[in-house]
Amino acid sequence: MRALFVTWDGPGSNYHESLFLPIFAKIRRPGDEIHLLQYAWGADARSASVREAAQRLGMRYVALPVWRTPQAPATALMILKGAFDLVRYVRRHRIDVLMPRSIIPAGMALLALRFLPGVKLLFDADGLMADERADFAGWSRDGRPYRVLRSVEAATVRRADVVITRTYRAKHILAERAGLAGAEKIIVISNGRDTDAFQPGTVAERTSTRQRLGLSDEAPLLVYAGSLDEEKYNASRLMAFFRRVLQHQSTAHFLVLSGSPELAEVAASAANIPVGSYTIRTVFPSEVPRYLAAGDLGLAFIQPSLSMTAAGPIKAGEYLLCGLPVLSTSGIGDLDDLLDAETGRLLGSLDDSALDAAAGWFIEEVLPARERHRASCRVRGLEHFGLDRSVAQYREAFDRIGEAVFA
Repeated sequence: MRALFVTWDGPGSNYHESLFLPIFAKIRRPGDEIHLLQYAWGADARSASVREAAQRLGMRYVALPVWRTPQAPATALMILKGAFDLVRYVRRHRIDVLMPRSIIPAGMALLALRFLPGVKLLFDADGLMADERADFAGWSRDGRPYRVLRSVEAATVRRADVVITRTYRAKHILAERAGLAGAEKIIVISNGRDTDAFQPGTVAERTSTRQRLGLSDEAPLLVYAGSLDEEKYNASRLMAFFRRVLQHQSTAHFLVLSGSPELAEVAASAANIPVGSYTIRTVFPSEVPRYLAAGDLGLAFIQPSLSMTAAGPIKAGEYLLCGLPVLSTSGIGDLDDLLDAETGRLLGSLDDSALDAAAGWFIEEVLPARERHRASCRVRGLEHFGLDRSVAQYREAFDRIGEAVFA
C-alpha cells in the first residue's frame, strides 16, 4: 500500500519529526510506502530537516510553497492548485491512499479524488480547524470563510473511508456534523511520544539538569513547554500562578521552554516576577525531556473553547511521561477523564481564588509526596500517551484502509 500524507503549515512546525515520522516508521508493513507532501510558508530550514529525517527512515518528503495573500482568494487558489498537484503526484507514484491532515489539505483531496477513481481517503481531522479560527483568530461563525471550511470538513468526513481524530469529544462532534448514522469509521488516536526519551530519568540525571539551572534538588521547579501567547495559553495567568507559589516558597523557580521567548519575558516582567526566579529557554526538541523530568509540576493553562475539546495537548502527555503532575484548565480534549488526584488538577477557572487554591495544593500536597506522584504520572502517561499506543491505533486505521484498498 502506498499512502500520501498531506499537510499545510506555517514556519516552526516540527510535528513531522517529533510525532508522525516515528509513528509511520513503525506502522509500515513490508512493501508499504509512505510519502509526505507539505505545503508551508517560511519553512526552508525546517523543510530540509524534515526531508533528511524522512530519508533516513526510507520515506519521500516534498515541500511546496503557499500563496497567502489576499487570504481568502489565495487559499481558494491553493486548494485548486493543490488538487492538481495531488492528481499528478498520485498518478506518478501510484498512490493508493490520500491522507490529508486538517481541512485545507482535505479540500485539495476532495477535488483530486474526482479524477482518481479507486484511491481511498484517510482523513486526519486533527481537531476542529474552523472552530479554532473562530475561537482564537476572530472569525465569525456566521462568516463565509468559517462556513466554507465547516462544509469541507463535513464533506470529507462523509467521503472518507476512515477518519482520525484526537479526542472522543471530537469523534462525536464530527459524526454529528457530517450526519453519520454512527461513528464507527472515526478512530481516536492519541498524540504518542517516545517513552524512552520522555521519562523521569534517574535522581542523578535530574540533579545534573537542576545544577545547570543553578537549582538545588529541594527547590520547587515548575515547568511550561510550548507556545505562549496570551489569548490561547494565558501567559499572564501562568505568571500570576507562579507568583502565588513564590509567596509560599521563595526558592521556587519557573522554567519556560518556548519558541517564543519574547512573549514569556513580557509576561514575566508584567507580573513583576523576580528575574532570578525564572529561566526562559529555546531548546532543541531532543533536550526537552530532561528539562521536564527535572521539574515538579507541568502547567497547561489552555483557554477552554469548542475547538480545544478536540485537541490532544501534546505537552500534557510529555509531562506525565516525565513524571510531572499536570495543572491544567478543564475542558481541554479528554484530560477531564484522564487526570485524577495522583496525576494532576483541573481548574474550572483561572481567577485569583482558583490560583490561590492551586498554589496551596502544589506546596502542601504535591511536593511532600513528590515521588509517589512521579510514579503515578509515569504509569498514566504510559497508559494513554506512549508511542506504542499511538502506533497500535494508527495501525488499526491503516489496516482498515488497507482492507478498502485491496477489497
